[in-house]
This record gives sequence, structure tokens and C-alpha cells, in this order.
Amino acid sequence: MTAEQGRTRDALECVRGTDGHREGPNGADWNERVPYALGGVRAAAPPFGEAMTTREEAREALEAYSLRGAVTLVRQLEATHVAFQVQAGERLYALRQFNPYITAEALAEQFRLARLMCETGLNVSVPVCASDGSAFVDAADRFWALFPWCDGRPGQRDRIDDLRVLAAMQGKWIACAERLSSRPEREGIERVASEFRRRKSWAWVVPLDQLPRFAREQQVIERARQEAPGGPHRQAFLDLLPEVDSRIREFDGLLREHGAHDLPHTVTHGDFWASNICIWEDGAVVLDLDCFSFEPRVADFARAANWFHTDRTPQENASLLREFQGQARLSEDELRALPLTMCAHDLYYAVGHVLLFLTEDAGTQAHLIGQIESEVKAADRFEREGEEIMSMFLTGT
Repeated sequence: MTAEQGRTRDALECVRGTDGHREGPNGADWNERVPYALGGVRAAAPPFGEAMTTREEAREALEAYSLRGAVTLVRQLEATHVAFQVQAGERLYALRQFNPYITAEALAEQFRLARLMCETGLNVSVPVCASDGSAFVDAADRFWALFPWCDGRPGQRDRIDDLRVLAAMQGKWIACAERLSSRPEREGIERVASEFRRRKSWAWVVPLDQLPRFAREQQVIERARQEAPGGPHRQAFLDLLPEVDSRIREFDGLLREHGAHDLPHTVTHGDFWASNICIWEDGAVVLDLDCFSFEPRVADFARAANWFHTDRTPQENASLLREFQGQARLSEDELRALPLTMCAHDLYYAVGHVLLFLTEDAGTQAHLIGQIESEVKAADRFEREGEEIMSMFLTGT
């Protein structure tokens, strides 16, 4: 363990009950009140040998916890990250491995944020503490965390009732985040949330109003020119890059023109999809804060709306905004920024797909070029659809 890991792993205060389980405010058992589930779908199972190695790493991680009863890895979960269902005695848990790009500092602040959001009234998944009181452990040079299990189901974006739950929780997130303004821990959380953080080889955590700055600072276009792989789609990709560069600059002008940088900002979830909530009969919990960010307060709702709005009627979209706004209480200027922020989400994917092209095979590259050509026209979409989107969400027409 490095010195940095040692400093940051104990940054979170964890309270353990007499049976070694994490307790929440007023002694509420996190295993009962703040459960955990995993959304998303894992692309493909790893080769058998690799899976066995991963199970050994998982067992090593579990050794850091004081769990009661016989401990068993029940099964590997279908998730976008490596995770296992674990049984210890009569209790179930989810053991999750974090991506290799995440830092100890970012993970510590992520779990600090989860704890604080719980304290201010939002049901958020919080890890069980290890035997030494830390919120995560280091096994085989990867970070792992253990969460109470949830018997609920991941939200689904094609179910309007699930979207209503999602919108209400997004609004409550905003309300709870505002209550953190007087907490001394907020400074560290906001500092990490404001940083560009790598998630995968091609995907980064980027505030939606900071995409042009990210592209400049990370020299996305220059890197793409230098690293464009050979193959049948190389020239088409290189020919597209000047337009990508121009379109990013164009959108930067729109962000400035419409005052996006001047809107109230807060710590957002950053990946607040329906699949990142777990729903059961009488409640729900927010999952996976890996992408927490610092951006305009409408950003989480805008990301989700950009996915679901075309599948819903105008009346349904308006009802979802009302669910969100009932808790978030954004200003008129913030609501007016919804269409532009939704279009910024298109540009986020365009930039990410430029980077993804550098590592993919020819078949995927052909698909990515088509995606980039469409997504990069975010400014055109805003000019063409902005008023229609606003009318749909505000009035249901």
C-alpha cells in the first residue's frame, strides 16, 4: 500500500456495530436501510483462467473484512465492472472491484460524498467498513469495496414508473447537495469533482459545461491525428477530425453565449441513469457514484432526459420534469439550460468516441465514424430542436 493510499483510505469515518457491521445515523443498520445492487450488463465473461484469478483477488479482498459466519463467493454478477455476490452467515453482500484508473483520493471522496448524502436524507449505497475502519481495500493492486446486498431490481428506462422514481431522486440529490454547503468536507469533494478523471482507456469524467476545455487540455484532436491506427477507416477518420475540432469550438461559443458557466453549480452524480438506482416495493437507493462531478444543477436530469425523451410522450416528459423540479427547485434560467445541456451530452459522446476509435477494430471503427458524425453536430441540434425540447418539458406540448 502506498503512502497516499494509507492517508486517504482512513479519510472516511465508519461506525461499526457490535456485530462488526456498518451502522448508519441513529444506529440504523446499513445492511437493512441502505442496500446495494448492480445495474448494467457485463459485455462478455472473461476466460476461465482469468475469472479464477479474479476470484482469488476477491477472496484476498474479503480477508480485510470482519464478517460473521462462513464467507462464500456465491457468483460473479452481470455488471459493467467486476463484482461478486458474497454470503457471510445469513447476510448477503456485493463485492465490487474498481477500474484501474481510479485513485485512492477520488475513491475516498466518493465514499465521503455517499455518506454525507445519506446523512442529509438521500438513500445512497454506502460501503461496509473493513476491519481497520477503511471504506475500501487494496487487493492485487486494485481497489475493492463491500456493500450490503439489495434484493430490489435495477431501474429501467423503458418503464415510466421507474423514470418517475429516478427523476424524484435526481431532484432530491440536488436538494441534499445544497445542504452540504456548510460542511467542511465539501471542499475536498468539490475539488475532486471538478477534475477531469479517467474512467476507461477512452472515457473520462467531464462536467458537461467543460467539454471544450477538456478537449483543449487533453489535446484530443492532436492525439487522434497522431495515434490514428492504420486500416480501411483511417483516412475517413482523419478527414473527420477538422470538423470535430470546429464543432467543439462552435459549441464552446454557445455555452458562453447562453451563460452556462454562470449557472449555479453543485456536486452531481454524473451517471444518474435508471440502471443506477435500485428499486424495491417501498423504496429505492442510488448506486455507483464513480462519476460524481461539479457542474450545472440541471446536468444529471439532462443526461437521463437525453436518453429517454424520444421514447416518451410530451406529457410524460413534462411530468418527469415536475417530479425532478418538485425537489430540485431550479430557477427559470437553469431550466432554460436543459436543451443545451442535453446537446452537450451528445458532444461528450462524440469526444469519447474519437478516443475510442484509437483502440477498436475495423468493424467497430466504421460504426464509430457514423456516431461521431451525428453526435458532433450538437450545436445544430440545439438550434433546430432547443425550443421544441423546452416546450415539451415545460408544457407537455
